[in-house]
Amino acid sequence: MLQTIEGVITRTIKYGESSVILDLLSPSHGIKSYIVGGVRKKGKKNKSAIVSVLNLVKVEAYVKDNDKLSRIKEISYSHIYKSIPFDVVKSSVATLLVEICRKAAKQSDDSEGIYHYIVKALIHLDNTNSGLAHFHIKFLIGLAKHLGFEINNNYTVAGLCYFDLRDGSFKTARIEHRLSLDEQNSLHLHKYLSEDEKLDVPKQSRKAILLCLVDYYRYHVEGFGELNSLDIILSLYGNE
Repeated sequence: MLQTIEGVITRTIKYGESSVILDLLSPSHGIKSYIVGGVRKKGKKNKSAIVSVLNLVKVEAYVKDNDKLSRIKEISYSHIYKSIPFDVVKSSVATLLVEICRKAAKQSDDSEGIYHYIVKALIHLDNTNSGLAHFHIKFLIGLAKHLGFEINNNYTVAGLCYFDLRDGSFKTARIEHRLSLDEQNSLHLHKYLSEDEKLDVPKQSRKAILLCLVDYYRYHVEGFGELNSLDIILSLYGNE
C-alpha cells in the first residue's frame, strides 16, 4: 500500500551503486527502514543531500504489514533547515538528540509523542541562537517524560539533595555509587528541572549532568548501548 509519511532521518547506509537505506522516525511507524533508489546517481538529478541524517522529510512509500524494508517512491523535504547544517554546535547537538531518539523510540509505545517532540525541538534549535549550552540537557529531561521515566524533582536544600539516577529522584544521604550526582551537581540538575530562566551552570557541571542523563537513559532503556555522537558534544565543552 502506498502511504505518505513524514519523518526524521535517523540513520543512512549506502546500498549498491546509487541507493540508500535509511531509518526514519515517524509518528505512524516509529523507527522503520526504507530503501530509496537512484539518489546517489551522478549528474544534475543527484538527490543525495536529501537523504542525510537529521533531515525532516515527507516520503511516499510502499508499506506492507511486517515488511522490514519498504521502498520509497518519492522523497521531499517537509522542512528545510536554515542554520543547523552550517553551525557545528547546532549540528552536533541535533545529531546527539536524534541518535538518542532513535535508540529510545525502539523501546517506546509513544512513537507519535517522541516524533512531535523531536521535530519541535529541531525546528526551535534551527531558529534560535540562545541557550545552546543548555539545549540538549533540557531536551533529555523533557524526552524522559514521553518514555515513562520522568525525573522526580523532589529536591530540597536541607534534605533531599543527592540525585540517584536508578529511580530518578533525589535522596537525603550521599550516594556511594557512580549512578548518582554529588550535592553541587544535583542542585544544578534541580535548576534545570525547575525550568529556571536564569540558568548559571558551570561548564563542568553541565558536562557531569549530561553524562549522568546519558547513563540515566542507558539504565532505563533496554539495549541503549553507546552513543557515537557523545564524544563530539563532549569535545565542545573544551572549546567554550
